[in-house]
Amino acid sequence: MTESKPSCPNCNSENVAFILWGYVGDMHSIEEELEKGEIVLGGCIVSSNDPKWKCNDCHHRWGVRDDDE
Repeated sequence: MTESKPSCPNCNSENVAFILWGYVGDMHSIEEELEKGEIVLGGCIVSSNDPKWKCNDCHHRWGVRDDDE
């Protein structure tokens, strides 16, 4: 991920994770980022308005996935 993570608009925390949507074919490739809280799994069912970011502190979700824009 080359994009910088935003701070949470709800609590201003910098402890923010990218939400990965869809089926993950190789969980081992993202295992370290999952453990660090840099990525969270959004689920396999993808809709047209899924959030892009999740605050690991207050659990607020926001933003628009790039392919939804």
